[in-house]
Amino acid sequence: MPALVKEVILENFMSYKYARIPLAPGINVITGPNGSGKSSILLGIAVALGQTYTERGRRLSDLIRRGEEAARATVVVDNRPVDGRRPLPWFRSDEVFFTRYLRLDGQYWHEVNGRVVSKAEVRRYLSRIGLDPDNALIIMHQNMVEEFAFLTPQERLRLLEDAVGLAGYRERVASAKRMLEEGARELEGVKAALAKAEEGVRYWGEVYERYKRRRALEDRVARLRAELAWARVRDALAELREVEERAAKVEGEVREAGRILEELAARERALREAISGLEGELASGALGVAEGLKKLRVAWEELLEVAASSRVKAFERRLLIAELEELRARQRKLAEKVRALRAKAEQEGPEVSTARSVEEVEAELRAAELELAAVGEVPPEVESAYAKLEESYRELLRRVEELEENRRRLAEELEKRVSLWREKVSAVVADVDREFSSMLARLGASGGVRLVEEGDVERAGLEILVGFGGSGPAPFNPYALSGGERTAAIMCFFLALQNHVKSPFRAVDEFDVHMDPRNRDAILSMVFELASRNSGVQYVVITPGPLTRLPEGSNVLIVQKVKGRSLVSLARSRTRIPAPSGGAP
Repeated sequence: MPALVKEVILENFMSYKYARIPLAPGINVITGPNGSGKSSILLGIAVALGQTYTERGRRLSDLIRRGEEAARATVVVDNRPVDGRRPLPWFRSDEVFFTRYLRLDGQYWHEVNGRVVSKAEVRRYLSRIGLDPDNALIIMHQNMVEEFAFLTPQERLRLLEDAVGLAGYRERVASAKRMLEEGARELEGVKAALAKAEEGVRYWGEVYERYKRRRALEDRVARLRAELAWARVRDALAELREVEERAAKVEGEVREAGRILEELAARERALREAISGLEGELASGALGVAEGLKKLRVAWEELLEVAASSRVKAFERRLLIAELEELRARQRKLAEKVRALRAKAEQEGPEVSTARSVEEVEAELRAAELELAAVGEVPPEVESAYAKLEESYRELLRRVEELEENRRRLAEELEKRVSLWREKVSAVVADVDREFSSMLARLGASGGVRLVEEGDVERAGLEILVGFGGSGPAPFNPYALSGGERTAAIMCFFLALQNHVKSPFRAVDEFDVHMDPRNRDAILSMVFELASRNSGVQYVVITPGPLTRLPEGSNVLIVQKVKGRSLVSLARSRTRIPAPSGGAP
């Protein structure tokens, strides 16, 4: 069983103080005297579900019961699982309450299961179960039948497309046609612009060739200047590295000289200590004079030699230190020179690796500068002017090709969409035509429906043919038919469309106001037959007239107004109506 409406709850809504109206699967007939509040039930359903039609040309606050500050309309939808899945999967409850609050101060809002939601969210939930409250074939208020009578064939076709879900096909056709027309206009404009741009490109072409020659020479000069600058950096770096290598070598020699001096000083101290010892031994007689003098002579000779070597090495070290200081000074100057040359070179451009000498690069640079001077000056706007013209020309050329390809594809796509639209609409119209003809025959009338001007989607329409009283079918003319005939024909058309409507809920209000009893009974029989054929659909029929031959199991509710309050009671149902508060039966 799909998601059906289980109950409608009205509180301070129009003539209702408080009422709970249960609806059953299948057929629900609401009857009662004129002015009793029957239509208010359907209006309450429409308001609760956010129908746009109910908000046109009226203030919702006018629907609040006189003397009250606020009203509430609630539709309870059955959300019990079907084949293991709930119709409205967002909710875990077996019932979902769609409520609309109305206040005299003009504040209106929707709630779903007690939570405030937007109208768009309500529509999203309802679309899940195929219930579109704005579809005239789902909720038909009592004046909608009369409104349909005066629609143009084009408007009727659009109503049919909206009802059976084909509106998207028309919109896709219209969209493709608009794009094709816009593309054609754009193509003509682009072609005119392309011809003008082509003249400008030719005029500036020669000047631009000269400009490119100058630019090439300027680039060459810039490259040579960069190469020259980096060649100077290269040479300065090579000189710097050479000085750094020499300084490192001298620094090593200074360290080595210092080490040797330390060794000589240690040897000198040792020799002096040895001489002092020999002199002591001689003085004490521990060592013979001849032997002692011999040893002293040897020691003194070695000491003199070590002292001489130390003085020579110290002199060499001082020379090395002086050289090292000079090298460090040169190193600092060269490093500063390298930094200055590098900064200048970086201004000329990225680093250039070259094996050529500075003289070779300078010679080529002078030649290039002479050639650049020979080319002469070129107006500075040439580059931007020609670049813009050429870019514009290429873009226009590309755009022309693109637009021509788009036009071809759009023309093909339009034809496909028109064919698909015609196929879909024709199939529905053929089916509706059969149903409509059959229903009219049961009224003793004849007729059908057909597409007109189907070659032009924008002008295409739906023509209804009707003939009553033995006359042949003729285009529907509301002024040529009686009110009952007009209503009967329109109801047959609406009912013929019902098989294509996906909603589980259908409602029609007082369609039979102008009908004679025979046609009214025939239309009601058709409604009941449709309901029996569509077991998963719930019908609400509102009528003030007498009820005969009601289908078995139909739900019949009687509405009466007592002391200014509408009260609802069940005349026949398999379910029990809840006892309303406030004394309602």
